[in-house]
Amino acid sequence: MFKWAMGLKIGNGRALLILWSLTGVFSLLAALATISACWLLNPWFDFWRDAFSDFGVTKACCPWLYNSGLIVSASFLAIFSLFILRSSEHKIESFSSGLLFTSSLFLALIGVFHGGTRPHTFVSTWFFLQGFMSFTVLGISLYLIGDARGIAIAILSGSAPFIAILIEELRGWPSAAVAEAAGISVIAISLIITTIHYLEGILKERKAKISENSIGAH
Repeated sequence: MFKWAMGLKIGNGRALLILWSLTGVFSLLAALATISACWLLNPWFDFWRDAFSDFGVTKACCPWLYNSGLIVSASFLAIFSLFILRSSEHKIESFSSGLLFTSSLFLALIGVFHGGTRPHTFVSTWFFLQGFMSFTVLGISLYLIGDARGIAIAILSGSAPFIAILIEELRGWPSAAVAEAAGISVIAISLIITTIHYLEGILKERKAKISENSIGAH
């Protein structure tokens, strides 16, 4: 009975750990759901001319939805950054957690300082820059601990701001929304690959625990 209870406790703890590891994906889903809902509520929005932040200004329908949605997304991202800190195997990995946490603060501030306010451009720019920096550092860290996918994350996120500047200089972005969508895509890909890495780690740990218990039983 005691062994069963302990197994149940460990199983529940692992389930919570898996849930915690998914908070980065929850952040992404919250942001995409917010943008999609606001787009439906604002048919005037032109992807090739406007900016997503236009959903948060007074002229938009339900600007509170966009701004509060970003704060919810930021909250999940902050929680995910703490998961990275908890799971870190390298000092560089711990450092990336701090960068991602700072990025989440800037994301929340986009919801506080909506489009048209003085700090908006600053906080929105730094959300993306901090996000790119955090995943560049995290990618390097994952590579150093043996996950080859880390180098893909580092290259993708590290090159993103330079490619964005190059496109702006050569042709110019069609709209802020297009540039934002490109930035969100880079962060989304990095976030998903990172989440898969941590989920695999949790599952490997579980298999090792089962194998250890099996050997102990014999």
